[in-house]
Order: sequence, then C-alpha cells, then structure tokens
Amino acid sequence: MEKFRSAVIDLSGGILNFLANIGLVLPYLLIMAKYQQLHTTTLLIALVTFYISRSASIFYTQRLGLKSVTYLTLSLVLGAAGAFIFASTTNFIWLVIGSLLWGYSAATIWPYFLTVKLHLKHYRHFKMKRLYWIIFGLLGLMVAADLGFHLAYTLSFGVLGLLYLAALPGSLLLREPLRMVYPEMDLHPEHTKAWRWSLSVIGFAVVAFLTALRKVTLSLPTWVIYVAITTALVILILELAADWKTLPTFKLRLLNRGFIMTLILLFNGFFAYFYLGKLGMYATFGIYLIGFELGHPLFIKLERRPAPGKFTLSELAVICGQVLLLIPWVGTYIIGLLLITLYIGHDNPQVNENLYDLPELNPDSAIIRKYRFSTYGGLLCQLALFTLLVTASTYAHTDLLAFFNPHSPADFNLYFYGLSWPLTLISLGLTTLHLSQKSPNK
Repeated sequence: MEKFRSAVIDLSGGILNFLANIGLVLPYLLIMAKYQQLHTTTLLIALVTFYISRSASIFYTQRLGLKSVTYLTLSLVLGAAGAFIFASTTNFIWLVIGSLLWGYSAATIWPYFLTVKLHLKHYRHFKMKRLYWIIFGLLGLMVAADLGFHLAYTLSFGVLGLLYLAALPGSLLLREPLRMVYPEMDLHPEHTKAWRWSLSVIGFAVVAFLTALRKVTLSLPTWVIYVAITTALVILILELAADWKTLPTFKLRLLNRGFIMTLILLFNGFFAYFYLGKLGMYATFGIYLIGFELGHPLFIKLERRPAPGKFTLSELAVICGQVLLLIPWVGTYIIGLLLITLYIGHDNPQVNENLYDLPELNPDSAIIRKYRFSTYGGLLCQLALFTLLVTASTYAHTDLLAFFNPHSPADFNLYFYGLSWPLTLISLGLTTLHLSQKSPNK
C-alpha cells in the first residue's frame, strides 16, 4: 500500500512538473489548432482573450497576498476549469470565461512552480519526477484521435483538464515541506493605483486589437493602427517607469531577455517560412527547445576557462547569433537562431538564482517580478514588429496577413530588410547596452 501511495505521489508530482513546463504554450496551441480547424468568430475571440489574459495576469497575480504554493494550486484549478470548458461547450460566454481562467493559469503556473522549487532547493533536498515523454505521448495519441474521429480537439482538452486535476495532490503535498519557509517571509498583497488599472485596460485592449490583426483582415486606415500602436507604446513606457524601482537590479537584462524571446518565438516563428517553407515554424520551435535545454550545461563546461576580453562565451554567442541573422542565407540564419537560444538557455537558470538570492527582494515574489520585466520586453518587441509590418505592408501595398499566412517566399526581401533587419538591430542594441553596463548584479 505504501509503495502504491508513493507511486501515486510521484505520478502527480511528475504531471505537475510537466504542466508547469508546457503550461504557457500548450493551451494556446490547442485553442489555435481548434480555431484553424473551425475558423469561427467565437473561437477567434476566445483565442485573443486567452492571449491577453495570459499577458495581463503576470502583472496582477499577487493582489491577494497569498503564498506561492497556494497560487500554484489556484493555477491548477483554473487550468482544469478552462480546459473542461473548452472540452464541453462552444457557447460564446463560457469560452470567454474559460479563456480568462486558462490564460491566468498559463501565465502563472511556471513562475510559481519555479518559486516553490527554489524554496525547496534552499531548505530541503528535493527532486521531482520527469514524465515528459510519457505525457507527451499520451497527448499525442489524444490529438491523433481528435483528428482521426473529427472531435475538434474535445478529447485533448478533456485529457488536459484531467492532467491538471491529477497534479493537484502533488501541489498540495508541497505545503508540508514549505511550512518552515513561509514564517520567514513577509507576505503582503500588492495594491495598484486606479490610474494604472485604467491604463492597463486600454493598453491590453490595443494588444488584443493587434493580435486580432494576425488572424483576420480588418479594413482600417493605416493611421488608426499607428495611433493604436503609439498609444500602447506610451502606456508601456508609463507602466515600466512606475515599476522601475520594484526591481533593484537586472532590469535591462530581463527586458533584453523578453525582447529576444519574442523575436525568436513570435517574429521568427513566422519569418522562418521564408527560409524553410511550411516547416519553418516547427523548425524554429525545435531550435529553441534544443538551445534552451542544452545552453546551460554546454556553456558551464565551455566557460570553465575564462574567455579573453570583457564578455563570456555565452555573451559572445548571443552577439554573434544576432549578427548572423543579418545575413540573408539559410545557413547563417539557423546557426544564428541556435546561438541566441543557447544563450537564453544558459542565462535563464542563472538569472533565476540571482534574483531569488537578492536580499532586497522577497523570495516568494522574485520570480514573478522577473517575468513582469520579461513581459515588458516582449510587448516592446511586439509593438516594434507591428510598427514595421504596417510600414512595410503600406509601402509594398500588401495585406498585413500576408506575413502571418504566406503562400510563397516571393516577399522575402520586403520582410528581411523591412522587419528582420530593424528588429534584430534593436535586439542587438539592447544586448550591447545590457552587456556594456554589466556588473555582477546588472
């Protein structure tokens, strides 16, 4: 009986580990797949609602002043609710509610899971089972069954909802070893001024509008889109200025990280088509996963001997990677993406540890603050992308959707010199600025 209980606990913990690692992306991909299959306005609104909820939740998640392990459990409950709603109904109101709940879960499950892991790493020897390939295989079978029997991903949503519930025991059992940790922490709810709430509503409404432009053609004057982008940019700057003092160090590093992540996963997820055809998006995600997983162990080995000069090998890699993206050749493109993602993979655990150990920050909220500043960088990249895309599309008299749904690589030069070059140069500038001001805590 004890072995069975131990096996159940290990299974629940392994599922929790899996959901935390894929919880940001997988729900979005499933909703996107269902929308691409059915192309209904209801699903489009649900998809945009999920995207905005996911972006906004990271800024307002700590208003209740709860412990990170409680927030983690809440993320699982809301994730299960969202998945079951998508599995059981096509009602517009319910899908919007499900998108809001699931968007919050997607945004917060990994930061809170990582916070709990760091608590346990510092206070107790702790390991959690990794069942990635088993669960990926199960979900793969569910997706195949959905497609084979034309179930519109209902089965996949249902199984994912069950996985959220199965992870709950693992989350609840984490409370016991954490009892020693929380008495040492001063937990208070965050309070946001009314003007910031108002600005946030306007800002994320604009982001929702821009997100919709990636899915449908809207006959609007170009100046309307420019005004929307400018409004969002001003709000972003005001919000960033208001949050600037909440993080004592690492601000440029995290802004740069968010910009680079969006450059790779959003922009190059689409732009890769012009190099690699229809498999370009999958290739980009594959390169990202390889770099993210291998970057840290690889550079740990390579950097045992200090590199000559001011920069480390990983920092030289990201600079070289960005320079290679400026060359219009598929070989340098792939190598450039890989070098950049290797840097991201190496830098990620380092910045997690550095932030968690900062005496000026509450360890229970340090990781959330990291993702806030990364999100600022990501939003900055999105606004820059749409500004350049509107400009390039107006100049070439093409539809905005031609970039997101291309049918031939004929417009390579337009998007390479009109979008890829400026975005990569901005990213290179941010990287250079961050590294030029680098100190042990920058």
